[in-house]
Amino acid sequence: MQRIPIDTGAFFTILPSEILFEIGAYPEDLKARLELERGDSLEAQVYSVVVAAQGREDVTLAVTFEGAQPVLGAKFLEDLGLNVDSESGLLEPSRHHGFAFNYEP
Repeated sequence: MQRIPIDTGAFFTILPSEILFEIGAYPEDLKARLELERGDSLEAQVYSVVVAAQGREDVTLAVTFEGAQPVLGAKFLEDLGLNVDSESGLLEPSRHHGFAFNYEP
């Protein structure tokens, strides 16, 4: 699989339909309305996708639409428990693998 850029300003992972079909993504019975940077919006098909990074694997949601360019969004990072290090640009754990959140009383 190719390297895909991360955009923490994007909620969903965005993938062209060809990639979604190639990896066997599961189409959900719903659509998402996306607000684009230039101010307009569009409707996108939602898929469930198995993703992996940094030795972690989980299911996340991805969307596709005409002209979609591959981008990993914030939901991808949250679902895998990862952050982007602001200095190095590398992925780092935000929580222990397998936990949905960290709780500290």
